Amino acid sequence: MADRLNILIADEDPGSVTLLKEMCAAIDGLQVLGVARSRDMLMAKINTIVPDLILLDPAPGLGGIETVAALKKTDPDLNIIITYHPDHPDSDSLINALEMGVYECLEKPLDVTSRQYNEFRLHLLTVTGLLRSRKRFPHKPLVREYHNRFFMPKRNPDPPVKKTVSSFEKAEIVVMASSTGGPEILSRIFSILPGTLKAPILLVQHIPATMTGYFAKSLNLKSELDIFEAAHGDEILPGKVYIAPGGRHMTVSKPDHQCRRTVSLNNRPLVNSVRPSADVLFQSVAESYNGRKLAVVLTGMGEDGKKGVADLKTRNCFCITQTSETCVVYGMPRAVDEAGLSDESLDPLDITQKIVFMAQ
Repeated sequence: MADRLNILIADEDPGSVTLLKEMCAAIDGLQVLGVARSRDMLMAKINTIVPDLILLDPAPGLGGIETVAALKKTDPDLNIIITYHPDHPDSDSLINALEMGVYECLEKPLDVTSRQYNEFRLHLLTVTGLLRSRKRFPHKPLVREYHNRFFMPKRNPDPPVKKTVSSFEKAEIVVMASSTGGPEILSRIFSILPGTLKAPILLVQHIPATMTGYFAKSLNLKSELDIFEAAHGDEILPGKVYIAPGGRHMTVSKPDHQCRRTVSLNNRPLVNSVRPSADVLFQSVAESYNGRKLAVVLTGMGEDGKKGVADLKTRNCFCITQTSETCVVYGMPRAVDEAGLSDESLDPLDITQKIVFMAQ
């Protein structure tokens, strides 16, 4: 099969190896070509097997997250999914791995009856489906090279976007959404944005609940802006960046008698199979703010954000989507583009400049 994916499992736990092998065997088009139980074995095997995807456990015997940097140095385009144990203590290192360009950090299922098993299998199906499409149609912009994602001139046009509003009016608030590939791009965007922005930024990044706080701290260290994991009741202030906690929907209260707005968090049902959902945030902002709004939809699987952007567009919103050429997964931006809701499709560097222009 021409589009068969070669999988390399890097894991020192025999039980996990068996479970991952069985899962891959049950997915059409996947072939496990090898298992590495140490870092030395892993680095040797990637030169002989040439895997399409590595399932890497960041255990000490495999070199931890530092192995990701070594693998990316060997081949910047290498596809990696981190498979961590539920008791993995170092969420900070998992965030570093995401910022280095791994596809996902997924909690390993302990057995076939666990909740994590179905979630893991769904993510693996989605990622491997995209990678198989790339092998079958290598010219299509489904997944892009790690080292060129921040800026890449377009080779193929995205679905046409139609400017429905001007970008000259300053934004009262900025809302952003991202999923797969988001941490890497957001890390670069926020490392450039100046600390003089006047508009608050509210961000939904699909990420496990245990990692959101570490992600916020990592971005905060790189940025001149004040970035933190949002808490229920936080007052929304100019120039602050609020990241929705994993596992909680984030909404915005309507202004009180002093025109103050606050963050509201809830555990309502999943929307678009995720929580937090960009649609929930965007629809809330559409109802709470009368002034100009800037919506930014970045790389990610699925369509989360599309309905929310549609609501925002009825309430004075300028929408930017990330170009297909620079997306890790051109899913969320594509949904907005094809619905005719995007005013501009830009690479991340130009998105950063547009945020500065509209939010400063």
